Parts: sequence; structure tokens; C-alpha cells
Amino acid sequence: MSRVVLPLVVAVMLLPIGVMVLVASAPEGGGTEFSLFANIAEMFAGGDFPVYFRNSLILSFGIGILDVVFAGATGYALARLRFPGSRALFVLVVGTLALSPTVVMVPVYVIVYQLGWIDTFQGMIVPSMMSAFGVFLVRQFALSLPEELLLAARVDGAGEFRIFATIALPLLRPALLTLFLLQFLAQWDNLLWPLLVANDQSLWPLPVGISQLQTEIGYDIRLMTTAALVTAVPPIALMFLLQRYYVAGLTLGGVKR
Repeated sequence: MSRVVLPLVVAVMLLPIGVMVLVASAPEGGGTEFSLFANIAEMFAGGDFPVYFRNSLILSFGIGILDVVFAGATGYALARLRFPGSRALFVLVVGTLALSPTVVMVPVYVIVYQLGWIDTFQGMIVPSMMSAFGVFLVRQFALSLPEELLLAARVDGAGEFRIFATIALPLLRPALLTLFLLQFLAQWDNLLWPLLVANDQSLWPLPVGISQLQTEIGYDIRLMTTAALVTAVPPIALMFLLQRYYVAGLTLGGVKR
């Protein structure tokens, strides 16, 4: 039964992508010639699409890497270091997950405005450079690290920073790569915050730029679909590259050895 159902499910899921490829492959002015690569080249040759693509890469990679650095260090510290208020701090961090992003958007915008970060990359990156979910994910995964290995390093005289850098980081790689992937995907599709902070068109990422693309190229369904198809390529490619780490990061995080 599964041999019949599974291919059908996969076919239904791939159907929209197939339709996008067919529409994006349509030649200009009608015709039957396959012109997908010509349409992609046309998108990157003129207009602001290359700028939008570059900005999305900067924001997604920048926020993803910063979240891995800060949430990774914080999550490990909350899991493996004992200091006054650590448990209360973790409860506070987890409690912020219950807040809707729209609730804190106004005060964050006021802070960004007072810092003079409107129309800057730091205004779009810094407020998202560390996520409560990232701290929670890394902390839960760090609880599964072998305690004996960390104790042996401390007995040998290694400091906490060295233990974290040389022992914990390699073991935390599935969780950190999972966090990077999730943050990259979230920021790649983020529309609202860049739309609020970036009034300068040269700073717009792809979601904002594509929403305004119709005013540049007119109602050209061929080029609009080509832009959407190109936009989907980086997250799909990254998902395939990091798939095994993503599965390991989500499944092993709740297992305490």
C-alpha cells in the first residue's frame, strides 16, 4: 500500500514546482522553445533582482551564523555550567517563546530607530541575531553530551572556554547546523521586519523586492514565476546539504545519556 501512496504524495508535493518550472520556461512573446535559463539570465541581467538576492544572502547567512554563535554558547552554558540564577534564566528564555513576534516588534523598532539603525543592515540583523528557540535547542542537545568527557577535560586542567571550543562544539555540530538551517529558512522568507526597517530599496531582500517587482517589470507572469523559482533554489539546496544534521539535531536533542 505504501508503495502506491508514497509516490502519489510525492507527485502531489512536486506538482507546484513542476508548474513553476513550466511557466518560468515559457519564451517571451509565446512559442514552444524551452527558455528557462534565458529567463533566469534576464532576471539577473537587469533591474534590482541581483541586489535583492545579494541582500537576502547577507541577512540569512549573517543572522544564521550569529545565532549559532550566541545561542550556541548560551545554550551550552545553561546546560553544563552551574551559576546562580541559571535555572531562572533558562525559564525566562523559554518564557519568551510564548510571546508573539508582533508583540515585541514595536518596542524593538523604537530601539532600532533611537540607535539610528533605520535603513541599515545592522538594524535588520542585530534584533534577530540570537533566538530563544536556538538557546532552547542547543541547551537540550548539550544535556546529552557525555559528562565523563567534560570531567576528564577539567581534570586535565582545561578551562571552560577550551572545553567548549575543542570538545563541546564538535559534539554540538548537529544542533548548531540544525539551528543555522532553521534560522536561514526563517530569514530567507522574512518580509515584515525588513519592510519596516529598510526604506532604502538597495537594502531590500528578496521577499520585499519580489513584492514590489511587479511595478518594475509589469504584470509579466513569466518573469514573476522565474523570480519565485530562483528564490526557492538556495533554501532547497541548503536543506539537501544539511538534511542529515537536521534530522539528528531534532531527534537527539531530547535524549539524555
